[in-house]
Amino acid sequence: MTARTKKKSGVGDLVISGALEILELAVPVSKAIPLVGNTLEGALEAVLYIIKVKDEVKMKKEKCQMLAERVLTITAAITGELLKSDEDTLRRRENNVADLRWTLREVKDLLDHLRSASLIRRILERGEVDHKLEVLHQKLNNAIDVFHITENMRTEEALKILRAASEEAEDKQNNILINSLLRPVPTAGFVSRQADTGCFPGTRQMFLNKIYTWFSNSQGPQIFWLSGLGGTGKTAISHTVCKALHSEGHLGASFFFSRDEADRRRVAFTIPTIAFQLAAVNLPYRRKLVDVLREHPDAAFHAQQSQMTELLLEPLKKVPSLGPYLIVLDALDECDKERGVEGGDLVPLLLRELPRSGLNIKVLITSRPERSIQNIFKSANLAKSLHESAVLHEMDQSAIQDDIKSYLTHHLQQIQITREVQPPWPEWPGSIAFNELVLRAGLFFIFAATIVKTLADTLYSPRDRLQRLLGNMNTPSTGLYSQILQSFVENRGDALELCERFRKIVGSIIVLQNPLSVSALGELLEHDEDDIEGALTPLHSLLVISPGHNQPIRIFHPSFRDFLVIQNRCTDPRFMISEGQVHSQLASCCLTIMLHHLKRNICNIGEDVVLNSEIPDLQKRLQESVSPALSYACQHWGYHLSHSDVGGSQRELAKKMSAFASTKLLYWIEVLSLEQRFPLCVSNLLAVFSWCKNNIPNTYNMVYDAYRLVLDFHNAISISAIQVYNSALLFIPNCSILHKYKHELPTYSLKSPRTENWDASLLVLEGHTSTVNMISLSPNGGRAASASDDGYICIWDISDGSQVVRLSGHDGAVKSVGYSPDTAFLVSSGADSSVRLWEAVTGSEIFKFLGHTDCVRTAIFSNKGNTIASGSDDSTLALWDVQETKQLALLTGHSASVTCLLFSSDNCQIFSGSEDCTIRVWDVEAHNVIRVLQCADAVVSLALNSTTLFSASKNGVITLRGAEDEISYLFDGEATINSLSVLSRDGVDQLVSGSSDGIVRIWDLSGSKSWIAKYRGHSGPVECIRPTSDGLYILSASVDRTIRLWDATMTGVQGSEEFVMVVQIPENIDHIASGSTHGKIALWNTDDGSLVYEVNAHSGSVLSLSFSNNDKLIASSSVDQTICILNSRDGSNFALLKGHTDEVYTAQFSADDSLLVSASPDSRAIIWDVVTHRQKYSLVHNSGVGVASFSSDDKLICSGTLDGEIHIWNVETGERITILKGNPDPMPPILWALFSPDGAWLVSWLEDESIKVWKVLSLKFEPWLVQDWRLDSRADNEGIIAAREGKTPARYEDLLPDDELHYLQEDGWITFPHTGKRVCWVPASRRQPWLRTLWESQKGIFATGSQAVGTKYKQPGFRFNLACDLKATLFEDH
Repeated sequence: MTARTKKKSGVGDLVISGALEILELAVPVSKAIPLVGNTLEGALEAVLYIIKVKDEVKMKKEKCQMLAERVLTITAAITGELLKSDEDTLRRRENNVADLRWTLREVKDLLDHLRSASLIRRILERGEVDHKLEVLHQKLNNAIDVFHITENMRTEEALKILRAASEEAEDKQNNILINSLLRPVPTAGFVSRQADTGCFPGTRQMFLNKIYTWFSNSQGPQIFWLSGLGGTGKTAISHTVCKALHSEGHLGASFFFSRDEADRRRVAFTIPTIAFQLAAVNLPYRRKLVDVLREHPDAAFHAQQSQMTELLLEPLKKVPSLGPYLIVLDALDECDKERGVEGGDLVPLLLRELPRSGLNIKVLITSRPERSIQNIFKSANLAKSLHESAVLHEMDQSAIQDDIKSYLTHHLQQIQITREVQPPWPEWPGSIAFNELVLRAGLFFIFAATIVKTLADTLYSPRDRLQRLLGNMNTPSTGLYSQILQSFVENRGDALELCERFRKIVGSIIVLQNPLSVSALGELLEHDEDDIEGALTPLHSLLVISPGHNQPIRIFHPSFRDFLVIQNRCTDPRFMISEGQVHSQLASCCLTIMLHHLKRNICNIGEDVVLNSEIPDLQKRLQESVSPALSYACQHWGYHLSHSDVGGSQRELAKKMSAFASTKLLYWIEVLSLEQRFPLCVSNLLAVFSWCKNNIPNTYNMVYDAYRLVLDFHNAISISAIQVYNSALLFIPNCSILHKYKHELPTYSLKSPRTENWDASLLVLEGHTSTVNMISLSPNGGRAASASDDGYICIWDISDGSQVVRLSGHDGAVKSVGYSPDTAFLVSSGADSSVRLWEAVTGSEIFKFLGHTDCVRTAIFSNKGNTIASGSDDSTLALWDVQETKQLALLTGHSASVTCLLFSSDNCQIFSGSEDCTIRVWDVEAHNVIRVLQCADAVVSLALNSTTLFSASKNGVITLRGAEDEISYLFDGEATINSLSVLSRDGVDQLVSGSSDGIVRIWDLSGSKSWIAKYRGHSGPVECIRPTSDGLYILSASVDRTIRLWDATMTGVQGSEEFVMVVQIPENIDHIASGSTHGKIALWNTDDGSLVYEVNAHSGSVLSLSFSNNDKLIASSSVDQTICILNSRDGSNFALLKGHTDEVYTAQFSADDSLLVSASPDSRAIIWDVVTHRQKYSLVHNSGVGVASFSSDDKLICSGTLDGEIHIWNVETGERITILKGNPDPMPPILWALFSPDGAWLVSWLEDESIKVWKVLSLKFEPWLVQDWRLDSRADNEGIIAAREGKTPARYEDLLPDDELHYLQEDGWITFPHTGKRVCWVPASRRQPWLRTLWESQKGIFATGSQAVGTKYKQPGFRFNLACDLKATLFEDH
């Protein structure tokens, strides 16, 4: 089962849960229907039962659901008709419903039978349920048709009833699914805002009319940017526009950003919320969106580019006659920054994608005129026609004052009337006072609104309030805020106590990262709710306080927060808020509540390995188990602690932090995973690193361990909270966090020795399916782009290893990729001879440069970003103009492939390295060669610092050339140096290299001129390395299809030098054998993981292992072209078989252990006599042989070739019987081919992971239809290979032995076949990308990955054996 398939199952569960609710409502309705009531009630109850036990019943859930929905719609239709009839009519109709009654009884009988678990299994194994369900569907259709005809019902009316019932059920299910998977922010939309927060009637007409005119103009730009200073009324305008277009049905969606609420400032939540709102107003789009979410349940968690495409653009384009709709994004400046820009890629994506989409949708964006936002709209690459704009504070001031006069006139008059102020309006407040208020307001509507709220406060006299305001306002805001605050403590004997309470409570409100209700704030601060309410009562003009204790308290305007915390704005020290002190207070409160309430399995989910999305009623469980205050603490404790003030509270904080780290850390990770906020684990832990180092160095080690844990296991824990225990604790090193949480280890235990420390590899980025040729870091940090032979360019978020977007366009392998200096563009080159320019944010291809005639190995930007240089296998360099998208020059001179390029710091020169063993220095302007530097071997990489040119050659030597042509060398073995880069940290330069031996090295350039660090972890050659700008990290790309992030501060040798390539498990389960990259064969004790023996069997990597059937011998094959046979008891040499002229891929024993067959790319399979150690037959093929194995009776051998053929041989004579070929032609290489245990089937596994099956009839082999059977998706078809017409189907149980094959997903999950149940998640450090086959033998252990890792299960009845060996026998239990 693939990861995608499993996600689909999760969506199906959501849909079925919706059907459950409908069915449960239908059961009591059915009881009210005479004649058919009993039968119908029983059928519905049975349908309910079978859906509720769906996890135990391994049947087609969709068909069961369809049956349930069909019965439901019939119920609705018949109920509607029969309830219209009187009793006499019902008696006359009794015969007419007889057929329907009997059919429904059949439904009930089938479902009643399914109540027996044992019977369910037997039925399912015979494949009978599918057929019965289809028959019952047809019978139901026929019965209802007869019923309608007999009763002479109008067909149109019956269909209308049925359609309405079906659509109602579908809409309810869709709503449940959309809400569950998108997780929109409910407080961000227009409908959740207070009704009176728009523009005062009659004001802002110029701007409103401009926006309405823009929206109505179908030919105009699709984006309108309204900017203005804080307090000038942008949000009020947005609200008014939303209200007007909502009433007309043209408001598609709105998102009101707010810095006071974490979810309303998070970029990642914006597009899912917009999609959710659009789905609510457009039914066709809703249905298209549901289709997307069924296919991509995690779409809401993808990067912005993918969110935009999957959730908005693609489904919207499929909606006929869409819109027009307006989307409003208000207060963009209050959205979080990503890479220094508010909203990250959101606005650039809109500017790029919306005009080209052809959608009838427009977007209104409001913000303060922040420079970063201005730069987006002013960007040179964006045409002016893409957006329209207006600036609020540049409006004629007299017009603004007229609007403010209208606003104040209305509200002051209302205050005068409701409060019965004397003298009446307009004598009060009087023209002088009124004009002064208008003048003081200036351009800021927020000031006028605050005046109104202050004068309307029922706790004070409006006349007195007005006098105080006019007498003490020095500035438009500070005077007003000071007056309001001073008034509520004036002449109070307890003023100091009130001010202290103010600083605690209001200080918390303005510093909180999310607004909390009175109730939640009281729980967090451990403060009485009534006292909090009392403290807030005088502040209704400054805070938004809803009635009751369960609505969040919000600041009326951000300027109030600025007034309290920015030095010199609040002149009364009694009210000044020290942010550091409040952060200390909140950090203490967060730690306290987590210490009191966090626990394992906090939501009572159980210990099953399930995805969070598969947990029934998860949101309800969270609401019941995790209070808002506890949830807030889990999300933000690290932020508060890192911003806490240095003072007396630090000791108490240190004590609480130490207790939290040693007792609650894993439970905190569990909660954030369940809340789908797992990225906050990384941000919180990173935030407190410095604080912990300075205050509690011992606890820092545990915090660092937790950080490494969430990085290593983010792929698993982010979607399955239980994996923090089941997987993470199982595989982490022997570190402090393991010691503190040993009691939380799973019931199975790691038997092989743990590593003692974390190595230098912080992250492993997985997603490419072939060699990663190059990695490039964005200059502003945070992102990396990779180029691969799989034809894709991937962009990654290196903070957590997530893939942001994947770009395609090259026809074939992509050889290089690089960011422009301003991060706006990417350049790539590939085997298709092209150089391509991409927009980095949107992933859109801008231009394809053509001119080379062979593979383009490298393409780079100049340091100014205006020129691209490319080097090709056609021996030429090309220069390209980025702005004009044209070729500037084609430089010739090299006599072989150009492998690497480098611009000088002043952009005047280009250095080119070539396989012709030279480095050429070119003049960029003159386009000619300045110098030619001779090298001893082909040049593969170049690097440059202020004094030295570094070059790497295929012979493994790094050459250093100084300013005076001074030459020196660095050397460490014969491995080819594939990549060089200069790392700078603290003013010191070091050299980093990546080589063909899979090692990343850091070289000292100042003293010893030798390596100071070696990072091992890649299982293939390192193709590219890039250090970060701060010199703290290194990224490496490898042939092993992964990218690794390394901690560049670590020195010495990091990581294992040797990898386990193959694992095999004998029938005697006391031991397992492993073969390594160094040619060693080892035997391990499965009870305690101890090493029994280790022998040097080969001079190169071991490629396969095989036990004889009596477990006495072990055969190994190797890249050294030999087969070694050892005595399994002591590892002594039994035989060394030589005869192949190339690597030996496999060696397998015959059933009677007398023969051995080996396979090699030398185009031969050889049959060996085990006793005499001699060749019996050499089986010659037309191409390399990847695999060979015996039939169960030892009469036949099947061998699979690298060109996709299967050859069948007679063991006795060595003659070829036949050659089997499949489609398409040519076929992918065959990875394994073998006979089933009974000899009735022949199965082959191809490199593309597809399966080919033949029925064995004597010596004839009949191809058998395989219905999309792949090792990673077998659960999709319930283990049955479809048969041709009239043929008996082949089942998995026919093909597989009792010891079933497990499959290691590319994302690291081990799953049970058929059920797809997850067993464990294996981190990248414990597996190799190409080792994805796992073996079960009911023996209680499994082994996996790049190290010999054994795990033994203690649970009876749940014992399995998994071996990470690509070439492990599928049908013979060794």
